[in-house]
Amino acid sequence: MCGGRSLYCTAMAEEDVTISECVSIDNFKQCVELERAIYEDNDIGVMPVRLYMISKSCNAPTFGAFDKTGRMVGFVHTMIALIDGHVVYHSYTAAVLEELRHKGIGYRLKLAQREHALKTGVPMIVWSFDPLISRNAHTNINKLGAIVRRYSVNHYGENISTIFESGLPTDRIFAEWWIGSPHALSALAGNRPQVDVPLAAVTIPDDINAVRARSLEDHRKWRLRAREDLQRELSSGAIIRGFVRDPEKREGRYLLGPDEEQFHFDAYCFDL
Repeated sequence: MCGGRSLYCTAMAEEDVTISECVSIDNFKQCVELERAIYEDNDIGVMPVRLYMISKSCNAPTFGAFDKTGRMVGFVHTMIALIDGHVVYHSYTAAVLEELRHKGIGYRLKLAQREHALKTGVPMIVWSFDPLISRNAHTNINKLGAIVRRYSVNHYGENISTIFESGLPTDRIFAEWWIGSPHALSALAGNRPQVDVPLAAVTIPDDINAVRARSLEDHRKWRLRAREDLQRELSSGAIIRGFVRDPEKREGRYLLGPDEEQFHFDAYCFDL
């Protein structure tokens, strides 16, 4: 589902792809092969089957997207994490074949992950993403209703894997998806999060890949500029609640607003 946001997504018939939990060794072997194919990574950076099995035994699900022939075309993997003494899901990796990206498959995988978390009593799913990739910002913030309060400098280090851009810091921000919050429910109903009077706005390029294709140095400048701006604003106690795109300027903007109780564990009563 694209929710009418054709800038970033092209609709695909749901019957063409089925979402189901991965439960067999064969399923997990497909995850490994898909990870190799998508990221073109060497084996040292690919998660082995045994770790998928360990996650499954801990009730941390992996969901696969399968076409009509049974071929896996995408997956999302979950790990168990602790934040402030509370059990949460960490969405460790999500991948969809290049030719099927931006067709709503990743969104449906996240919804399956959310449904499992709700049944388990887990109030929040967290994952990291590159703050310079506007498509990911749009999906995470506008479509899913995640918020951001944490910035990590050079999170994975440099030159440790072929899936990361070489020669650049791997800065990340952390999406917090409070899956039962009014904010998330409104976004999932198709209402783009609004920040009527932003406390701050931070600009990123609309297409960082195009920037990098022109100049590695320009990419680095955007990295450092966004790092400085986001660290400054997040350290003030504001959180990212919205994201807007300006096609004329070829820019996107993170919109920061006040924190709220709905984005904290005290707002949720649950039993694991």
